[in-house]
Amino acid sequence: MSKSLALSLGTLGVGGAGLGAAGLHYWKNTPTSPKVTFSVKYSKALLNDETGDDIWTSKLTALALETSNPKNPHLIRAKEEHKSNEKDRAKASLKQGCQAIYSKSVDSQDDFDDFKNFCSLNNKDKISKGRSLVSVAGDFDTHWSTFSGAKRDDLYGGFKEIHDGKGSEATDNNWKDKMLKECGKISEDIFDGEIVDFTKFCTKDKSQQATVN
Repeated sequence: MSKSLALSLGTLGVGGAGLGAAGLHYWKNTPTSPKVTFSVKYSKALLNDETGDDIWTSKLTALALETSNPKNPHLIRAKEEHKSNEKDRAKASLKQGCQAIYSKSVDSQDDFDDFKNFCSLNNKDKISKGRSLVSVAGDFDTHWSTFSGAKRDDLYGGFKEIHDGKGSEATDNNWKDKMLKECGKISEDIFDGEIVDFTKFCTKDKSQQATVN
């Protein structure tokens, strides 16, 4: 090997090592993707001081159920306080827990479950005053014409599948029972803005008397 070739290879080796070190330094210092928090992703569903006391009470009631399984320590304490009949302290602990969860990453399943079940507005919570969630199949008696005449692809979520099997008459294929089940499902979803079909098909005037079918 000639002296000039050896020098060239030596220079390349040093340069290669330098490049490797630089690459390692860059890799170590590349910022990780910022975490997405509940307060950012679900900004429309957050509870705060302006949230009606009836909403907070409903969340506390859900938390107090024997079947509830909160993971956040503040929520666990709130459940224990409610069980001890310390309702005001329980509500304060609930609010503290929710505020703590809002700043956490949405990637945690435990935090997501606590958020969805106890610390967020759902579609049912956002039903306007004077209206309520449908409760029996008879609540859909007046919806057949509108629903059957709707364009399938314009319908929201599971309503598409119900539309596919609706039949040709209001009584075909128990479509009202399927609608009632779907409305119940959507009502529990985290609120992310008004769902027109939910308002149209899944809510009723509180004064409306339904026929149980």
